[in-house]
Amino acid sequence: MELRAYFEKYPDEATCIEELKDKRLQNGLICRKCGHDAHSFRRTDLKFQCKKCGSRISLRSGTVMENSNLPVRYWMICIELMTLTHKKMSILKIQYLLGHKRYEPIWLMVQKIKLVMRIRDEKYRLRAYSQFDPEFLQKIDKLTLEKKSKKTQL
Repeated sequence: MELRAYFEKYPDEATCIEELKDKRLQNGLICRKCGHDAHSFRRTDLKFQCKKCGSRISLRSGTVMENSNLPVRYWMICIELMTLTHKKMSILKIQYLLGHKRYEPIWLMVQKIKLVMRIRDEKYRLRAYSQFDPEFLQKIDKLTLEKKSKKTQL
């Protein structure tokens, strides 16, 4: 997804919270006390409440965002920036783009995201690795389409 399209899809904090809530429910949320899987969402304190026993689970609980006071939108933007670019981006640059005053919380957020990404990468190890520029792949697609159109014309 292009960065412009990303900001159009997630324009504010409420939209990001709604997206995270939907993802958590899609992945399945199990109550830690009774094991029940039906929950309602409380918008007042951003917690899921078990429909059977009434215990509550935080929206961020069990995610990389756990124990963070940064807005969910910061997390989603940072994850998008880190996965969108192949080059490393400095934490100061991310801090500037987010418009946050303090460096330390942004540094901690980036470190947590890197840790989760490293764990994911170790889980899905590729045997051979090649990296192509997206423009290169677009040119190849364009050439193959041109060849196919020429063959159909004959």
